Amino acid sequence: MYLGAAAVLAVVAVLILAAVTLLGGRDGASGGADAGTGAAGVPAETGPSPASYSSSASSEAYRGLARRRDDPAPLTAGEVFPESVSELRAEKARPTLRGKRLDADCTAAAWGGTVAADLRRGRCTQAARMIYADTRSGHALAVAVFNLASADDAGRFVAMLDKARGGGFVRPLPVPRSRHVFGQGYGMARGLAMGHFAVVTWAERLDGEGDARDETLLSLLIEGGKVPAVLGRAARTTQ
Repeated sequence: MYLGAAAVLAVVAVLILAAVTLLGGRDGASGGADAGTGAAGVPAETGPSPASYSSSASSEAYRGLARRRDDPAPLTAGEVFPESVSELRAEKARPTLRGKRLDADCTAAAWGGTVAADLRRGRCTQAARMIYADTRSGHALAVAVFNLASADDAGRFVAMLDKARGGGFVRPLPVPRSRHVFGQGYGMARGLAMGHFAVVTWAERLDGEGDARDETLLSLLIEGGKVPAVLGRAARTTQ
């Protein structure tokens, strides 16, 4: 029910953004965005996986982003890491952005041959990652955004992560100046297809504790999934 309500809120967020976003081009537009793949590297053979994972296919709110060829401009650092993402407001936590990275090789953001193969199949061209932490509340959140060829590819990718879990998954950025390592304690992750983008959020407590009833972890997953770059593009397509 919690995640279902979040999906409704995401649709509302897109509609609100549509009302306030000016229609216009984006930096770095390229008509050949579907020609190649950014998943040509060799993925790490081992890595962490969350204890809990759920996924959702793309919704009608992102129908304008169903195909990358209709949304060809690559993500830019300024677009995916604006000032608004420097802090998140979740239930009992205020994590701040501690690290960020935008890769042209999508395999840099994943581990396991199955996951890398699916990124190649989906013609992934970019992977953006963010890591948040709130040492006061003791929480960390990893966010990853993959730029795939279509909504079908994004939906297949987020669903595949559940099957691959334990043999492949997304690679979170490390938490700076912390001994915390994702995957060593209880972790909760969520994959969302948002048009041709796949967004994966992964929340954990820094002490490794927690369980499926932890409302702060659930809240972090939802807030981390509201990626302004994707919501902004979806809003522009509704105008």
